[in-house]
Amino acid sequence: MRVSIAAVCLLVGCSGGDLTLPDSADPVTLTIVSGNGQRADAGDPLDQPLVVQVLDSDSTPVPGTSVEFGFLGDVPGAAVTPALTTTDDEGQAEAFVRLGTESGEHLVIAQVAGTASPDLSARFSVVATSSSHDDAGCTLTSI
Repeated sequence: MRVSIAAVCLLVGCSGGDLTLPDSADPVTLTIVSGNGQRADAGDPLDQPLVVQVLDSDSTPVPGTSVEFGFLGDVPGAAVTPALTTTDDEGQAEAFVRLGTESGEHLVIAQVAGTASPDLSARFSVVATSSSHDDAGCTLTSI
């Protein structure tokens, strides 16, 4: 009889009432869709937005997820608009970028708001080039 009572207690104690499994609609990955590797003159906007997609554990898009975009470190003259946005029905979020005034590589991080999980962030690399307008439109020719 002792075994039966112990087994019943074990079954009741492990009934799963306190067990919480992740909802399949919870975000588990954030990946780059487009916009990585763009180049533009320093201080100019990129031609295309930076786009990410948030997926759940079934690889289904997750709409309505807040995503933050921002530069890694201080980049003078740079801007990301919007800095906080929400994924659409396809689980995608986008932001438009104005490059900083200094030429070189700029890193932009997109991440699901309120998390530090590396699976819920992506790193874009974009390049600010020296302005091609420095010569004021003059062309030198030989005589």
